[in-house]
Amino acid sequence: MKKFLWILNVAFLLVAGNVQAAGGHGVELDAANNNLRDQDSLQRGAVLFSNYCMACHSAKYMRYNRIARDIGWNDDEVVERMAHGLNKVVDNVETRMLPGVAMQVLGTEPPDLSLMARLKGTDYIFTFLKGYYQNEKGAWDNHLLAGTSMPNVLEGIQRHATPEDYDQAVRDLSNFLEYVGEPAKLDRLDLGWKVMLFLLIMLLLTYLLKKEYWRDVKH
Repeated sequence: MKKFLWILNVAFLLVAGNVQAAGGHGVELDAANNNLRDQDSLQRGAVLFSNYCMACHSAKYMRYNRIARDIGWNDDEVVERMAHGLNKVVDNVETRMLPGVAMQVLGTEPPDLSLMARLKGTDYIFTFLKGYYQNEKGAWDNHLLAGTSMPNVLEGIQRHATPEDYDQAVRDLSNFLEYVGEPAKLDRLDLGWKVMLFLLIMLLLTYLLKKEYWRDVKH
């Protein structure tokens, strides 16, 4: 038993070390504190993603009709608010940038953001979007990712909104990207406690059955 606990402890330390190494950015991440059950936030985030991100980025593993079904829109609403009538409801969420333009303007191809929240985490996205500043040359840079080629796309919101409203906008966008990274996450979480309850009941029944089998057996 002691050996088993020792192995578990070593395994935990190795996993924790790997997570810390993978997540070490040199900058303390702000907590996004987003909520996947907040459909109003997801809807606002979807609109922000369409208006401020899709000029360069895509979320090509998602379809508009899936987004509509999950965040409380109908097909017409998602086409109007996200696709702006430019796509069909069954289309994937693709960037609006023409092929080749990104390399000419930015010098790199902007990544697809379908799995960005799963790769980096929503705290990273939240901190990155809030981390923009203008350097001594007046150019935009980022505390979290120095030398980023991505401009501060939310500058207009930041300039005209209160700090609280700006934080909420960034949180809504982070919330939407977390949803995009795993659309079935809430279903998985809701199913998880049911599975755990089932296993606990089965454990109890198995224990009682074992007691019944061994009741007349002398040790």
